[in-house]
Amino acid sequence: MNIKQVTKPAVTVTVDKASDIYLDITVGNAQIGGSTVKFVNNTTLLGKGTINNLNLGLGQSLVGQTIEVITNVLDVNTVTNGIVITHYFHNGTPAMFPYNDTVDADGDIYSLTTQYSFV
Repeated sequence: MNIKQVTKPAVTVTVDKASDIYLDITVGNAQIGGSTVKFVNNTTLLGKGTINNLNLGLGQSLVGQTIEVITNVLDVNTVTNGIVITHYFHNGTPAMFPYNDTVDADGDIYSLTTQYSFV
């Protein structure tokens, strides 16, 4: 079992300042996985495991902040080694961030680290 670690550059998300911002993370291709979400420079986790409708807070309070998302995927689908991860921000623009990649062999782990800065 190998671990493929990938770090993507930070991305900017424009938030609706008057609305709560929610995050959904989907792992596709019949693979399994989980995530951690935290503010940069803060050790307190906002969410871990399956992330569905995670309330990050009011848009206005997020402006100037950055979150770090780590998503780990275990390749359990014997038909494909393709990895598909989608991060979706409700009340954010752009709203959707799809990540597509592959691992070398069945049973490998794909670890994606991303950061989102809010404006």
